[in-house]
Amino acid sequence: MTSKRGPLSLEIERDGDSLVVRASGELDLATAPMLEKCLLHAFEGEASPIILDLTGVSFIDSMGLRSLLRAARHSDENGNHLRIDCGSAPVRRMIEVTGLKRSLPLTA
Repeated sequence: MTSKRGPLSLEIERDGDSLVVRASGELDLATAPMLEKCLLHAFEGEASPIILDLTGVSFIDSMGLRSLLRAARHSDENGNHLRIDCGSAPVRRMIEVTGLKRSLPLTA
């Protein structure tokens, strides 16, 4: 399944027992709700773990970070199934600058 809203696209696919959500583009005030809705749907499914792949995200703002924190909190409260790959330099840099590295279930 693929969805696109403005500068963000989300692709969801199964990889074995895991569900991979690939985001590419800009994760900001306008697009963060779409990611949250997608992740909430993924949490309601049977997949474990859920991998959020942000390697294609070229920009993230405070609302994008807030969405990641909300997803991490939801995952922590419901079985801790989320893993986040923040391989893109802009996302990694923003997470490091804001000190959120310890608050997110990062894969690398």
